[in-house]
Amino acid sequence: MNDRLHPRARIAAAGIAMLAGCALLTQFGLDVVERDRDPVRAAAVLFGWFTIWSNTAVALIAVQAGLGGRATGLAHPALLAASTAWIVVVGIIYNTLLAGLNHPPTWLRQAVDVVFHIITPLAWASWWLWLRPAGHLRWRHLAVVLPLPLAYCGFSLWVGGQTGRYAYFFIDAGKLGWGQVMLNMTGLAALFAVLMAMAILWDRRRPA
Repeated sequence: MNDRLHPRARIAAAGIAMLAGCALLTQFGLDVVERDRDPVRAAAVLFGWFTIWSNTAVALIAVQAGLGGRATGLAHPALLAASTAWIVVVGIIYNTLLAGLNHPPTWLRQAVDVVFHIITPLAWASWWLWLRPAGHLRWRHLAVVLPLPLAYCGFSLWVGGQTGRYAYFFIDAGKLGWGQVMLNMTGLAALFAVLMAMAILWDRRRPA
């Protein structure tokens, strides 16, 4: 397959990687300085959120796409599509369920919050729609979207079980019970799978 990325795609991917990367580093720095956390503790708390997992994934994949110039490795077409599904779900869930619960105390934290939950989801989804190497996805790639969110759910539930604090209310086993949490996780997995299926359908209808 022709896995070379157009120069426009490389430049745009590099820009998105810088944007997401700067937001991640800024959030990390603010947590260290403002909340007086040591770097290890700050990183551990930060990666308690799927928002951070997905933005980190987009940053790394976009770096590979921008610098490597080919849709291989981290920038494989399946991971380009899966990372789009991950970050789009972050945008959907945050802006429909969580935005009213989050009130960043400073303008800088507010700006980082907007990058994480609005700008990066829109930018990376737009990049995938218009600048990706098209026509390479197959139905076998559907499963690629699930390991990261499932790994996060397992990690988050383990942390919640140890500390009694859950990152998101819809996976709070202490309040909801395991039955409801499993149902919620199944729904989230279905949402990721549906978005990935839509990406595959869109990719297959557009010639490379």
